[in-house]
Formats: sequence, C-alpha cells, structure tokens
Amino acid sequence: MGLRKWVNRPMRGHHMGVEDLTRGDEGVPASHRRKWALQTIDAAPFQVWVVVVAGIGFLTDAFDLFALNVVTPMIAYVYWPHNLDKDGVPVVPESISTSMLCATLAGTMIGQIAFGYAADKLGRRKMYGLELLIVIVATILMVMSSNGERNSMAIGGWLITWRAIMGLGIGADYPLSAVITSEFAPRKHRARMLSWVFFAQPVGQLLANVLSFAAVAGFHSQITDSKLSCEDDENCYRAVDRLWRLVVGIGAVPAIIALAFRFTIPESPRYKLDVLRSVHTVYADTKDYFGAPELDPEGGEMEMLHGARDSMSPANGDASRRSSTSEISPDAVVDSDSDDEQRHSQEAPNRVAPQPQVVEFQPGDPNFVPPLASRKDAVQFFVTEGNWRYLVGTSLSWAFLDFAFYGLGLSSPTIVRHIWQDPNKGRDAVYDSLKGNSLHTLVMVSIGAIVGGAAMIKVIKYVSPKVIQFWGFLVLFVLFIVTGSAWTQLLENSRSGLIVLYVLCQIAFNLGPNVTTFIIPAEIFPTRYRCTCHGIAAAAGKLGSWLAQIFLAYAFTNSDSERDSTKRRERDQFGHVLQVMSAFMIAGAVATYFLVPETRDHDNKSRTLEVLAGGRKVLEELNQQRRREEEEEEARR
Repeated sequence: MGLRKWVNRPMRGHHMGVEDLTRGDEGVPASHRRKWALQTIDAAPFQVWVVVVAGIGFLTDAFDLFALNVVTPMIAYVYWPHNLDKDGVPVVPESISTSMLCATLAGTMIGQIAFGYAADKLGRRKMYGLELLIVIVATILMVMSSNGERNSMAIGGWLITWRAIMGLGIGADYPLSAVITSEFAPRKHRARMLSWVFFAQPVGQLLANVLSFAAVAGFHSQITDSKLSCEDDENCYRAVDRLWRLVVGIGAVPAIIALAFRFTIPESPRYKLDVLRSVHTVYADTKDYFGAPELDPEGGEMEMLHGARDSMSPANGDASRRSSTSEISPDAVVDSDSDDEQRHSQEAPNRVAPQPQVVEFQPGDPNFVPPLASRKDAVQFFVTEGNWRYLVGTSLSWAFLDFAFYGLGLSSPTIVRHIWQDPNKGRDAVYDSLKGNSLHTLVMVSIGAIVGGAAMIKVIKYVSPKVIQFWGFLVLFVLFIVTGSAWTQLLENSRSGLIVLYVLCQIAFNLGPNVTTFIIPAEIFPTRYRCTCHGIAAAAGKLGSWLAQIFLAYAFTNSDSERDSTKRRERDQFGHVLQVMSAFMIAGAVATYFLVPETRDHDNKSRTLEVLAGGRKVLEELNQQRRREEEEEEARR
C-alpha cells in the first residue's frame, strides 16, 4: 500500500491527515474561491496532523541540539583523557567545546535565513523534509567521527564540522515548521497549534536526558565506578565511546520518522493563493495527499458554502464589498463568467452589456490579492509603511531571550556541576559522573521546561502572545536578579533553594518568551515574506545564543597567579552572569512593548493572517475604528 493510500485509509471511521476542506466548491466561480477558501480554513477544526508532522521534526531538532550537553563529558573521557581539570577528571578542551557549540549555532543561523528565504521563493513543501535529510546525514557522519589510525585525524575538527552541518538542518526547521503550522491553522486554534509544535522542544530535551541516563545505566557493568578516568581500562574506553555514539545516533530515528510524515503535507494553501496565484487548485495537494469522509450536502461545509454564496447575490453585492466577513451567495454562482456573458448577449443582442464594476479591496480583506514579492514591494511594506519595526522587534526579542535561554541551556553541564557538586568533596568516578550529569540535568532543566510548555498550551488560549511575552520577560528579570544576587549564599546554605529557583526559571522560559518568540513572527508578516522574516528573527535569536557562549567561555577566565582559586571563582562569579542576563530580560520586555504588535483583537480573538499581513496601517485603522465605536457607545450611554 502506497504512502498516500495508507494515509487515506479510514481508522475507526475517520481519516488521518489535514481536514479536506475542498468538497463542494466546484460551483463557486474562480473570482470568489479565494474568499471562500480563507473563510473555510479559518472555520476548520484543530489540525492534529499538521501539529504531529511539524512537532516530530521539532522534537528531533531539540534532541540533537541538547544531546551535546550529555555527550560532551563522555567524549572527554575517550579522546582527551590527559586533559584534566583541577580534580584530575578529563574534560574537552575549552576551545573545542566552545567551537562545537558556536559551530552548531552558526549553522543554525545560516539554515534559518537560507531556508526561510528559499521557502518564500520556491515554496514551503519543496523545502520541507530537505532539512531533515541534512540532520540525518550529519548525525550519521558525526557518529562515525574518530581520530583515525594512530591519530591520523583530529576528532575535534570532525565534530565541529558535522555539528555545523547538523545546525544547518536544525535551523531550517524553525521557519518551515512555524509557518506551515500557522498557514494551515484555523484562526481560533492558531496560537495553540504553534504552542503544541514548540512543546516538542522540551520533550526532545527530556528524551535526550532520559535516553542518556538509561544508556549509562545499561553500560554500568563496563564503566568503572571506582576511578576518575578510564585510564588503563580498555573496556571502559570502549563502553564510553559506544555510549556517546549511541546517544547521538538515536537522534536520527525520529528524524527518519518525521521525514516520512512530511511527505504527507501538501503545499500551504495560503502560499498557493498569495504567491503561486493558483486559485483553482488551491486545495489540489490536500485532495491528492489527504482524504476525508464525503460531506453531507445538507450540512457542514455545504451550509458554509451556501451561506457564503448568499452574500454575492445582486441584492447583497454592496454589502459583500463592505464586509470582510460577508458570505457568498449561491444565487450568483454560475458555471463561468464567460458563459453568463454569452447567454445575455444572445437574449438581448441590441442591448449594450453593462460594464463590470471594478472594486478595489484593501489589505486585510479576504478578497484582497496581495502583490508578489519584489524589491519595490519590500521597500513599500517594510520602509514606507514602517513595518520594519515588527521585524526589528521580533528579532531583538528573540536575541535577548536566547542570550539567557541558550546560555543556561547549552551550558547546563557546567552550571549543574556548580550547583550540585560540593566544592569540598572530590569528583565522582566515571560512572557516577556520567549518570549524575544526565540525572541532574533532567531534574533541573527538563522538568521545568515540560511543566512550563504544558502550561503554555492552556494559557495561550486565554492570553495573547504579546502579553505573555512581555510579562514573561519581567518574571525572568526578577528570577535572575534574585538568583544571581543570592547565588553565593544559596550555594553555601541552601542548594535545594537554588535548584527550585533554577527550575522556576525554566518554567518561566517556556511559559513565556521562549514560546511566544516562535509564535509571533509566524503570524504577523505577509505570506510572501513570512518564512524569510521568521528565519531572520530566529537567526537573531541564535546570534544572541552564540554571543552567550562566547561570554560564558571567557566570563571565568583567570590569570595564572589565580589558578588555584579558579574553581571557586567560577562558582562565585556565576551569580554575576545571571545578573547580566537579567539586563537582557529587561531589554526584551522593552522591545516587546514598543516594537511587537498585538495579534489579537479587543475581544481576545486571534486576528486573521490576512489582517495581520496588512501591517501597521491595517492594525492602526482597526484600533481607531474600535476606539470610535467605544466613544459612540459611551456617548449613547
């Protein structure tokens, strides 16, 4: 059975995939299909299959990105056994570990911008899946990295190279998954669908820690639990070398699964309408790849279609032009406009046919056909109309957020060691050290991220993304100030309190700007620039995280005369690092307040993508109209 037929087969009376919203549109003239299509998408139910397909790929990205936390200590035991810290435990040279992180983030930045632009230029579906192929290939090649026979190669160089290529694929998934989900999502469920997709990130992070913990436990009999390194223990070397390759290699499994799923996603209907201008075939891919039960002509979508046709009758023609929510009338539906003109000409050959009235629709109206992307249009939209503020606002917000999020997330082994380890106690043996790294990260990072992400799915239904983002930045500011100021005292007297504060930070990240910075750029830009702008905003975030890695790498640098106190100073200085991060949270709140638009109306309903695509001009007109209505209502009272 082919993939398409397998997807089409009914399960318990229902079909998998995106809801087929196309049945019954055959009688609608081409001139009215655009409005009908957009209204039908926005009235559709929650699109589970879109969330599943996009979410599995996003889970893979998070797994591969954060798996570096747990495998870096393993790699050190195998390939840098003589590069010891003050306690005599092998560590990856700082230059290589920092380069691996920065290479991954740099590749992610390039992937976000390049694939975002390509998706706007070539189409979402053509690029969707290609990024996972890159991740799969890079994962397999990274697993095969080694020093070669008699150290004929340098594994550090291979790891940096393959992590950079893997980052390219990881970055590409950000704009593609976000925009495809946004453009398939009904208006009512859009923010929640995007929250579900992003929830795959903490789930992937959790899986990386759980699987590494389980893998370490599985190799317990071969990993020494009495020595600080695997020196003179061949079995220990081989076990740890297999261990990190196993953890990294598992990341290719969900990528392969997600790749198969992504062949079931058709081209974005809004891309076909706004960019390809394929009005007649806007749902052709959906018909081809997804099935749905035959619709009852007496109800459901047929009622919507018939109601939509009513407003196009001659009596209601003017109203349909005035209202963006008017419906299409079946009275005006004919097989084609040319047939209608021919029939009238035959019935009244001596009568001059009336000239059709040209109606100019405004941006935000579902009948409005936006211009194609061009340099002139980009200047008009971003510069003349001032919508560059939205791109700057989303980019700065994401950059400020990721400086702290990835600064804490990708550096969690170091931070976890500072919090959990007693400075007066010697380091653990190899097995205890590897097990503790996975377990402690699981407790401090993954639990908070899962709780915050799950709560976000519920909260986003009632609170707008902009409000959540603004207050999330402020909450993080308070948590960083409190934790940073009390860092030394908490380390000495209350480590459990420090762990609780760290978990609260993770909850605030995922019940706040870590999710909304992903959601808002997928909503507020026109279809012709949506992927590019989302990619630019996401790349700005990775630039912030890249700077954070450089900052953390040199934040604890000490002179040679202070080498004996290096470890102590690292522990003490990290409180100051959190205070620096708190300043970025304030900056994120300011950027959100002044530069990020509100995506919901005064009734807390998500605005349509067509209205948001109109930019500042349309949103300001709506706000002014709302204020006039409120003033008139107040005057009547």
